[in-house]
Amino acid sequence: MTMMLAIVLWCIGAAHAAETKKEAKASKAKQIEATAAVTENHPAIEQGMSCNDCHEIKLDANTTATQIWISGDYLKWKAGEGVMPKDQIWSRIVDIFKQKGMKRTFVLATSFNNRPYTCTADFALDPDKKILYGFHEKGTEKLAHIKNNPYVSMNWHREFDDNFTNVACFQVLGRAEIFDGTRPEFDEGLKVYPYEYAAKARNMTLDQWRAIVKKDMLMTRITIDRIRLTEGALAPLQFRTTQEWKR
Repeated sequence: MTMMLAIVLWCIGAAHAAETKKEAKASKAKQIEATAAVTENHPAIEQGMSCNDCHEIKLDANTTATQIWISGDYLKWKAGEGVMPKDQIWSRIVDIFKQKGMKRTFVLATSFNNRPYTCTADFALDPDKKILYGFHEKGTEKLAHIKNNPYVSMNWHREFDDNFTNVACFQVLGRAEIFDGTRPEFDEGLKVYPYEYAAKARNMTLDQWRAIVKKDMLMTRITIDRIRLTEGALAPLQFRTTQEWKR
């Protein structure tokens, strides 16, 4: 009975916390700066809640360091100088993917209950739709996170050395969707994702491996909203070494 009572009380508490968050978001608290701190007269906060459960948090896009690197007064550049045209930025990103058969291994960051989580996962790029496709075992932690919060952050980088001209990395912000093998989107992803290497490693035909993937795995389709590219090789081309592409 004690165990049953504890479970009931836990469920009631969890439901209350969820309802509190929902009410907080609906209350439309005022917008705040990212540097804002909780004051003494701030209302009591439920455990597990964060500022962005109630407030829209404002980042000053003109003065953060990355924005200065991208378009502000930085080194030899005056504001607005050295910015690469949007289509050229995308071409550079596609070229990096092409070096590995349009597939790269990313650090993928997800979030659940305001707690971040990172893992490594392979994704292939559809360069025309500007979408990333990945295939993952069912039941993984990252998929459970995505089901509750589809916004993801991703990072790829070439191994760093002491030669800055060799630096190449990009950060991705996007929205993830999950599909199983019965959905047409799954087949769209298979057309983009180079899974032939996996079939060869298992001594299977493409049809055999494709059947296993469709039965046992889930697909994530990530719509890219923003990519920030840092590439040392841009400097000799008279461009800033940090560039930003937005959908």
